[in-house]
Amino acid sequence: MSNSSEGSLNQQAKCSCQGGTLDKLLQPQILTILASQNLHGYRIIHELEIRKMIHGDKIDRTGVYRTLKHLEQKNLIAAEWDVNGTGAAKKIYRINPSGQTCLKNWIETLETYQNTIAGILSEARRTIDPSSK
Repeated sequence: MSNSSEGSLNQQAKCSCQGGTLDKLLQPQILTILASQNLHGYRIIHELEIRKMIHGDKIDRTGVYRTLKHLEQKNLIAAEWDVNGTGAAKKIYRINPSGQTCLKNWIETLETYQNTIAGILSEARRTIDPSSK
C-alpha cells in the first residue's frame, strides 16, 4: 500500500478495517451481559468497558442507550424503574425469553461469521505473503 493510501486510512477514524464500525455487535454483547444479570445502563456500559469489546475506543454511551431502547422496543429486553435506595431512580434491564432466543441466534450467526472471517483471513494472508500457509 502506498504512503498516500496509508495516510487516508489513518484519517478515517471509524474505518471498518480498523475495527471502528462494529456497533451492531453491541446487541449480542448487551444480551450476553443481561443473560447473566439484570443491570442498569451505567453498569451495562461498565461491563462493556471491562470486556474491551470496542477496539481501543471509548464506549459510545449514547449508542448503548439507543441499543437498549431498540432492544426494549423489539421486546428482547424489559426494564423497570428501581426507586429503592438513595439517589436517582435507575432503569433496570433484564433479558426476555425472546431475547434469549435472539442471543441463541446471534451465537449461530457469529459462529458462521467466525468461520467466514477465518477463510477471508487465510486467503488475504496468502495473497499478501504467498509463502504463508
